Amino acid sequence: MQEIPRIPGLYRTFLGKTLDSMERMESEIGTLSRFIDEACAVHIFGFGRSGTAALAMAIRLRHFLAPERQVFWLGDEVRDPIRKDDLVILFSGSGTREEVLHFLRKAEAAGAHCVVVTGSPGSTLAGGARLTIVLPSMEAGVCYGGGDFEIAAWTFQEVFLTMYGRSRSVPDGKVTTNHV
Repeated sequence: MQEIPRIPGLYRTFLGKTLDSMERMESEIGTLSRFIDEACAVHIFGFGRSGTAALAMAIRLRHFLAPERQVFWLGDEVRDPIRKDDLVILFSGSGTREEVLHFLRKAEAAGAHCVVVTGSPGSTLAGGARLTIVLPSMEAGVCYGGGDFEIAAWTFQEVFLTMYGRSRSVPDGKVTTNHV
């Protein structure tokens, strides 16, 4: 029980570290925003808990872009294929999940641009990306099973989308209209 007071402080510090790293990502955030603006369609995927953050990004980005441009979750059976000049955004803490690497190969084969959100800049996944967004890790032994990447990825997508929506003057009404 002596761990209880210490653990929330570790998470608080980690969230601060994540937000601090985002403040230093002005170039990457600008490039991601531009890629979204220029894409014919946007496809997003992540696996497992990383996938929950990726799915949240897909849902909100669809709220912003529909009906003018399509946003697809690559885990859906009913979606368009990845095509040339589309944007594929992949989330993976380790950068080694075969399910995610599959979509990297599909994007490369189609001539789509690929953005990777990861905690592993030296991974195979990051090596295949046109843009890699590297999120920080928590000190070893605090989080079970990579939960730190999920927290960082969730925070990243939420803050990024708030910045993207405001910079593109997306009205609240558009989000409400496209919300299901």
